[in-house]
Amino acid sequence: MLKQIFLLPAVLLMMCTTIVTCTDSDGPGRTDTRSTDGNNDGSNDGNNDGNNDGNNDGNNDGNNDGNNDGDSDDLNDKYEPDSDSKPPAQASGFLHVSGNRLVDDNGNVARLTGVNWFGFETGNLSPHGLWERDYRSMMKQIADLGFNTVRIPWCNEMLRDGAATQSINTYGADKYDGTDPMNGDIEGLPPIEVMDKVIDAATAVGLKVMLDNHSRNPDGYMEEDLWYTDTCSENQWVEDWVFMAKRYKGNTTVIAFDLNNEPHDGATWGAGAESTDWNKAAERCGAAIQQANPDVLIVVEGVEEWKGNGYWWGGNLMGAKSDPIQLPIPEKLVYSAHEYGPEVFAQPWFEASDFPDNMSSIWQKNFGYLVNEEKGHVFIGEFGIRDPDSAGGVAGQWFNTFLDYMSKSDGYSWTFWSLNPNSGDTEGILQYDWLTPLEWKINALKPHMAPMIK
Repeated sequence: MLKQIFLLPAVLLMMCTTIVTCTDSDGPGRTDTRSTDGNNDGSNDGNNDGNNDGNNDGNNDGNNDGNNDGDSDDLNDKYEPDSDSKPPAQASGFLHVSGNRLVDDNGNVARLTGVNWFGFETGNLSPHGLWERDYRSMMKQIADLGFNTVRIPWCNEMLRDGAATQSINTYGADKYDGTDPMNGDIEGLPPIEVMDKVIDAATAVGLKVMLDNHSRNPDGYMEEDLWYTDTCSENQWVEDWVFMAKRYKGNTTVIAFDLNNEPHDGATWGAGAESTDWNKAAERCGAAIQQANPDVLIVVEGVEEWKGNGYWWGGNLMGAKSDPIQLPIPEKLVYSAHEYGPEVFAQPWFEASDFPDNMSSIWQKNFGYLVNEEKGHVFIGEFGIRDPDSAGGVAGQWFNTFLDYMSKSDGYSWTFWSLNPNSGDTEGILQYDWLTPLEWKINALKPHMAPMIK
């Protein structure tokens, strides 16, 4: 019964009528507004000449082999690592898990406290806001606001031959730091090379980056409940991640890979079904990545439902108790959940007589036990809020209670959803001028932020 509740559409007020409506999987039944042309006035002022003369591929072999073969292999032909093989030696300058904490090479505790900046997973195939701002200036502002990490969603389609970005403005000065011209060095670059530049910009200001495989197809959030589709097989999904692993190997800015955003609906955990068991697919993909790049954290989200117990898409990690994720380098595993308030979906627990005191037991059941029992570190990849007065103030109560809950332990990291203002049910840190932060959100988050990761 509860699972059926999660399949109902959320009631959503579209906050900006000039933005094209897209769907997103940032919670069950969530509908999100994201611009496909990236411009509030509906114009496409980005330069899209399709030029591919930039050369910043960062790949050991300099090519994107295996990413454009268009195969539709079935799951019987999936990647299977050699059980006798040993993972390569790990490099310094990265993080690993000890108990329930993230630590550096010297054993110092580190926490990721960041923000999501979306766009590579949409039809733009590039971060949103570049029609108004310079990408380097935006990274600088993220760091200036006190975040130490950026979670960057992307889709597999951006790796294909002929993929082209949309709505990147290369004229005028940035209104935050005066960079002039804006985005001049990414004009005409394919999406993957724009990502390279964005990562370089994060490096320049000391930010860390987590890459989040948000969908296989642009704007495919809602309909893609599994990690493969009719047009992107599991083999292809793994190969794309291996490509990313090789491309950013040794880059101490790129510290984590979130394997698949919000498995839901048909996704299972420990059910013994090869085609739907997300935990086993994550193990297969994680092992392949670790063969190519043993340094990055492997981030594995939960599912929606486990043995009749439903929760947010990607937020249910109950199955990890009996079926924990097994990786060749286990200290690189990070579990992940997403958590939202009543603005995304009117869950029954928000209407309980003992709200918000009931929330800690709900969080404990779905993912908190991993931290409390020191079974792993938990990364809350998405949580967000539009208005603390929503739902009669329930939204604000939920938000503050959850921040306090996470801050009781070093076992939690997080990235707020989102930097972008054009996320329909939560909006963002920045207002619709893509410049001015909402001070109340920053003030709420600041006491819970961790220092930059050295």
